[in-house]
Amino acid sequence: MMIGSRAAHVSSLLLGLLACSVFVFPAQTADNGAAPPANGEVAKETGKKDAEPGAVEVRFTDGRKQKVVLVDERFELTTPFGKLVIPVASIHRIQFASRIPPEAIKRVDAAIVELGNTDFERREDASKELRELREKAYPALLVAAKDKDSERARRAEELLQRLRDTVPEEDLVFRKQDVVHTEDSKIAGRLETEELKMRVGSTGMKQLKIRDVRSLRSLAVEDDEDVAAAADPGDLRALQGEVGKTFRFKVTGAATGSVWGTDVYTTDSALATAAVHAGALKAGQTGVVRVKIVAPPAKFEGSTRNGVTTSPWAAFPGAYQVSK
Repeated sequence: MMIGSRAAHVSSLLLGLLACSVFVFPAQTADNGAAPPANGEVAKETGKKDAEPGAVEVRFTDGRKQKVVLVDERFELTTPFGKLVIPVASIHRIQFASRIPPEAIKRVDAAIVELGNTDFERREDASKELRELREKAYPALLVAAKDKDSERARRAEELLQRLRDTVPEEDLVFRKQDVVHTEDSKIAGRLETEELKMRVGSTGMKQLKIRDVRSLRSLAVEDDEDVAAAADPGDLRALQGEVGKTFRFKVTGAATGSVWGTDVYTTDSALATAAVHAGALKAGQTGVVRVKIVAPPAKFEGSTRNGVTTSPWAAFPGAYQVSK
């Protein structure tokens, strides 16, 4: 697809726009303020939509989503008030704690030390390693940015800024606890399992490490993200002053539309087309995308991806990134 000449866009009104937020709920109380029982089983609730028992949508840490059927009938959640046994049929949503693999922690720690090495090449290699580790390196970089070694602190700050510009805000939040949502409660604790047993399709069985999963939701209840998402605004010029903020929009991917940039797009680029170019949606697919307003680069590069060709552009006053 070839992108047409740059034309003026008609400004769109943004209605019902909600900013993306992540809430952490106290472990000791349910919504009614009462502490959960020290032991016991949460009562089964009736789903709002017809769905196979255990059918859920899993969202991975890399943003991918997949619909599967949980084989586990219940989960054990350790809280400060004891262990709860929660039937899968009662679960509306789980927001999983951040679980960084031990091998990744070792790589991060070693690279952080090397950021202050006297050898330039080793410092460069360490920066590259930390860029590849992305959000897994974020907590350690926050500490390194305050290091007494000026070179280590400088490089850590540069890496932090890069992460903030390229990774969705919620992916940079380190979550200490798993939060299980049922019809009436939101209970924080630690799940006593490291894997989810699931069925994919009619026969395929697999185990999935929960360290690779950000959240799951029951297909028997409404998708909170769809409810909270605003309609496609067309482009993001109205939001270009909201640098650092992330928004959700429900968009239908398009193969036609004017787009400038690669990974980072000018705010007057068509969101539906940029979403296809970025791989967040396919042409004709409707879904919720996350848009992060970022500081504009000195110039925007054009490229061809996923059947969409974008154009280059020089300096522009606003920029955004789009992801699933």
